[in-house]
Amino acid sequence: MRKVLVAALFTFGWGVVAAAPAVAGGNSLTPCFGPQTSTCTYTQNTHGAQTFPTNVPCVDPAMGPPTGMLTIDGNTVFHETVNTAGDGWITGTTEGAFSFMPFDPKRVSYAGHAESWFGGSFNMNNTVLHDTLNISGTGSDGSTLTAHIIDHMSISASGITLTFDKAVC
Repeated sequence: MRKVLVAALFTFGWGVVAAAPAVAGGNSLTPCFGPQTSTCTYTQNTHGAQTFPTNVPCVDPAMGPPTGMLTIDGNTVFHETVNTAGDGWITGTTEGAFSFMPFDPKRVSYAGHAESWFGGSFNMNNTVLHDTLNISGTGSDGSTLTAHIIDHMSISASGITLTFDKAVC
């Protein structure tokens, strides 16, 4: 479930970047790809709702299929920097109100507040990706949903991969 949620949030972050090109600063009007002739930065702010399938953290099975649709209506900031060597850094933050509507109408729906952050850095030898998610909500049955999730993946120059994730419910 965490990996599905993380993938959904990462996809959400990149989807926001592709879906609403509104530059908020930096020296590039488009995302920076590959080595640059000078350091390239790109920042994008977006506002509004994004919807995607996922499951409920701390309720559904960790690696289970999506059980409903999550809508986050809020604000997202995405930033990237790529230097002349092709080294890069990306980061994104999203916060806002969320609602989760289950595919099965007999299940509990949730509404509340969500915050997520992801970041990454890469060069010819190493890659690091990490993210956090915090949610606080109330179920249609009066239950409380609280989750803090952390994920990390790094690949060293020697090819050693380190991954971990942790959820606190």
